[in-house]
Amino acid sequence: MKRLLLFIALFQVCSFALLAQGVTVTGTVTDESGETVPGATVLLKGTSTGTVTDIEGNYSLSVNDVNNDVLVISFIGYQTMEVPVAGQTALDVIMQTDVTELEEIVVVGYGVQKKKVVTGAIAKIDADDIKGFNVPRVEQALQGQVSGVIVSSGSGQPGSNQTILIRGVSTNGDNSPLYLVDGLVTDNIANLNPSDIKSVEVLKDAASTAIYGARGANGVIIVTTKKGAVGKPTFSYDGFVSSASPWRLPTMMNSEEYVSAIEDKILNAGLTLPDNFPTTAEITNSTDWMDELVEPAVTHNHQFSASKSTEGGSVYFSVGYFDQEGVIGGDKSNYRRYNARLNSDYKFNDAITIGQTLSVLHDERQSIPENNAFGSPLADAFNYDPLTPITSDTAKFGFEQSPWVEKEYINPFNRIAIQNYEAQTNRAQGNVYLTVSPIEGLTLKSDFGLDYSFSNQSSFTPSYYFRNTFQNPINDVFRENSQAGFWRWENYASYTKKINQHNASIVVGTSRRKESSRWEGSTTGSIPLEVEDDPNWWYLSAGQDSLDLTYGAAAPVRSLISYFARLQYDFKETYLFTATFRRDGSSKFGPNNRYGNFPSFSAGWIVSNEGFWDVPVVDFFKLRASWGRNGNDRIGDLQFSARVTPGGRVYAFGEPNTTVFFGVSPVQISNPNIQWEESEQLDIGFEAHLWKSKVTVEFDYYNKETIGLLATSFVPDIAGNDPPIANIGSVLNSGYEMSISYRESFGNVNFGATFNASTFNNEVTDVNGAQGVQNGYSWPVRNQTITNMEVGQPIGQFLGYTTLGIFRTQNDVFAHIGPNGLPLQPNAAPGDLIFADLNNDGVIDAGDIGNIGKPWPDFILGLNLNADYKGFDVRMLLTANIGNDIYKTYERQDVLYNNFQDTWLDRVTEDNPNGSYPRLIASDPNGNQRPSDFYVEDASFMRIKNLQVGYTIPNTLAESLKIQRLRVYMAFDNILTLTGYTGFDPEIGTSGWILDTGIDKGFYPQNRSIGAGINLTF
Repeated sequence: MKRLLLFIALFQVCSFALLAQGVTVTGTVTDESGETVPGATVLLKGTSTGTVTDIEGNYSLSVNDVNNDVLVISFIGYQTMEVPVAGQTALDVIMQTDVTELEEIVVVGYGVQKKKVVTGAIAKIDADDIKGFNVPRVEQALQGQVSGVIVSSGSGQPGSNQTILIRGVSTNGDNSPLYLVDGLVTDNIANLNPSDIKSVEVLKDAASTAIYGARGANGVIIVTTKKGAVGKPTFSYDGFVSSASPWRLPTMMNSEEYVSAIEDKILNAGLTLPDNFPTTAEITNSTDWMDELVEPAVTHNHQFSASKSTEGGSVYFSVGYFDQEGVIGGDKSNYRRYNARLNSDYKFNDAITIGQTLSVLHDERQSIPENNAFGSPLADAFNYDPLTPITSDTAKFGFEQSPWVEKEYINPFNRIAIQNYEAQTNRAQGNVYLTVSPIEGLTLKSDFGLDYSFSNQSSFTPSYYFRNTFQNPINDVFRENSQAGFWRWENYASYTKKINQHNASIVVGTSRRKESSRWEGSTTGSIPLEVEDDPNWWYLSAGQDSLDLTYGAAAPVRSLISYFARLQYDFKETYLFTATFRRDGSSKFGPNNRYGNFPSFSAGWIVSNEGFWDVPVVDFFKLRASWGRNGNDRIGDLQFSARVTPGGRVYAFGEPNTTVFFGVSPVQISNPNIQWEESEQLDIGFEAHLWKSKVTVEFDYYNKETIGLLATSFVPDIAGNDPPIANIGSVLNSGYEMSISYRESFGNVNFGATFNASTFNNEVTDVNGAQGVQNGYSWPVRNQTITNMEVGQPIGQFLGYTTLGIFRTQNDVFAHIGPNGLPLQPNAAPGDLIFADLNNDGVIDAGDIGNIGKPWPDFILGLNLNADYKGFDVRMLLTANIGNDIYKTYERQDVLYNNFQDTWLDRVTEDNPNGSYPRLIASDPNGNQRPSDFYVEDASFMRIKNLQVGYTIPNTLAESLKIQRLRVYMAFDNILTLTGYTGFDPEIGTSGWILDTGIDKGFYPQNRSIGAGINLTF
């Protein structure tokens, strides 16, 4: 609270302006062609005194010191100018077109390039776009800011993973992009502090990613971290504190509504309620489990950084602390991160430079079970009856157990009480490099990088007894340690040459990578009961279990060797061409197909440079097209061999005393012909700048086909072993991407808006040979597969029966007949669901199961708005998904006394024959509970992802306080969500298995937060 009061007090700092007096300066502002510039801002430097040019470009402004004052003239699309008054009272100004955006440098593979001449589809996010997003992971700050990119959370629990999909879903395996941090390829960027980021480039098409060949099929994300700032040394502090709570809680039935629902469910089945089940008049308690389970959670985010840059080199150093509490589980759901970064370089002379980057991370995560319909606090809260009070004076953990709701469910607070899980990670990542420029245009670079992590996880489960089918008589301790890492060494040369109007650049190089991992763990139990509540005893040495288990393993060393080259050429910066080639060899494939070749070609034409171009509105127009091939080797080790595992068979030898020996047995059929999964992509697009670059437009069409899909194949049972991984399918993704930016100044108000939109079309074109299908997630309660990968359908489509409404009368039942004239649902009654006979065979059975939805949106939208006025600024980011569905599987009507969401109040009853939900019946003779589109909901949403309101004190006040900059702000995350989905949250990612996407099993929700922050630079 003290921090919040401090931030509020800072917001009350009064701005002031120096009133200009004295001589009046007048003049006209024009552009290079002589056209007047109306609406340009004319400010007296160092003050907020200013004016705006009129319709004819004229201005008039009083100055304090006609000899020494300086005018600052700015307008969107032109370079900001500083013009000394120098004793003049009539001062005309000619503004130059601002081409900085076209001249902006973007990071490409093994180099940089002017955005103007880039021929690939590359999107850039810089530090200003990330600033103020107080999230633990960089990926979250990308959501809604880049077209063609889907960012979703695997959970709302602190420290959860993020899913990034670039241009759709290419495989049923790992779809994550390739990450590079300061040139170092890494599996994830969880260790990065968003405040350390200078820029993020998203490479989307094959022309951009092919130079990374291996694993570039899912796109590439290049992260560049900050270096020392030019000028005097700077010291900065960024701090933020916020409070979060779920943006919405599903409303469950209260006790009176619950008793009525259970009476319907039992009596409709012809059963009798137990004598001790209360009537509505006997209700003594009504617990709102959802409301009781969640509580506000606080997030802290603090970073200190220092930087310095001179002609001889630069240094950047930062330390950060992030602490996020969970809204469910108290201190058992928490994420803390401590990180430090050191980036430096030293220039020996004009030819030789050495440098390094180093990131060190320690994080701690406590978590509770989530997105599990059979064992999580949320699933308990969805199903637990409101009749049961929360606490108990006699229970071991102090929480009451329901006499009604059983099976997998317990009091959600008991679930939290028995959960004690913690994971820690220590990670070091960095590289050292040497660049040598022996002659003009030639640069040789050697770059060696390391990425090592050491992790441990532990848990303690106390002894407990809730009922005969839910008990743990012996407490358990679990500990596991693991380490993983890799080294990478790259050597490449780049040569740039300009001859007259011909510009060419060549890059050739090699890359070598080796990685390894190992882990070991142990379990024990029977810690003395009198001390089992003391965490100091939750160690293996305290266990007294004679069946202690230890295990461990080391993965084979994985190697990758690569050779790459790229040619970039342009003539007059008008006709553009790029070609790349990469050859990768991976140890994950057998000797028959170890190497893969990945070429790409792209071309561009800046039409606006041509003499015939005469479109005054359009300042810049570029056409570009590309084709390329990328690879993917993300499969397990030794998949090409016939692997065996120990402990699979038991053998007895010896007479008369027999000795038992444990042997080994095969676990998988070999496939020596397994080879690279490849992705071929065609991209056609254009870029345009209009009205002096006030408006910029980018548009792309892409067609991306993944062939040789790596997945588990099908073999007949007679093979006698598990099937191998094989190249068994293909997937086609296509769509359109558009991004439109607008910048304008209205007097002292600067305004900007960026809108992006993407479409997605995903179709499986081949899978598993003649089978044509591969099964996905199976809904355990219904004992049916509800997702799959099937030819002609999207990956991970939802499977189930199609409903046609609800029977209202018995005549409706009789009227729903098959081709044989008989009722299709003879066991149905009014209030039951109507199922479609899709194959028209006269029977509602498995033959009628079909596609009932998909987890992928048809459209992804993002809108970023920003404005500033005399030190005040506001920014808002909106995101939207349209056309995706969610399969709700957390509801458990098979549990006899489960509770229901209040949407079930509109069920069919005698008093409500036209209800929108079917009747409740325990025996379910009609199969209302079978997987169907009744459980699938449209999850389209629009969300204000981030809203910031800030104030930066004037430079004159900052100088008097001996600081460079001070900004205070308030930020609101997920402040508004519009959706028709009735569950916790419409943004559901994947648990890691792509065929398990979009299934709500009791999803840990994302939160709405409000907080305040400060940016201070000395």
